[in-house]
Amino acid sequence: MPFLARVVIFWVIVIAAISLLRLYPHSLPARLLFSEHGPQPRRGEPCSRYMLRRAAYWAGWVLQCAFVSGAGFVLARQVPMLADALWFTVLWLVVVPALGTIASLAGLAALAVCGKAKVIGPDPPHEYTLLAGQVGTSLER
Repeated sequence: MPFLARVVIFWVIVIAAISLLRLYPHSLPARLLFSEHGPQPRRGEPCSRYMLRRAAYWAGWVLQCAFVSGAGFVLARQVPMLADALWFTVLWLVVVPALGTIASLAGLAALAVCGKAKVIGPDPPHEYTLLAGQVGTSLER
């Protein structure tokens, strides 16, 4: 089978899985994949403090990626057969550093927003809003 056909089949499966999960938003896999992760803003909390908490959250992810990269390096030195395996090389040289890079960029963006809110302003407090699925005063459930 040609490489391009494998790529097309992969993306058809990915898009079909996402579409299927969208049809069942209350299923456990859909809630795990589509829910917002990380700290939630508190009522009355300034934007700068919330973004500082978000930056700390992403810094935790960067540290986790660094720890996993170090563990992969040690494992590759202990078991040389793993270092020759393509899946191991891709995981520890591409996937984990990419996740660490994304987390560090997200943390830097949160720090930039925090600094902008502190220095230039405005730094509005967070207003409480209902999230999807919470019972409010509307007639919708």
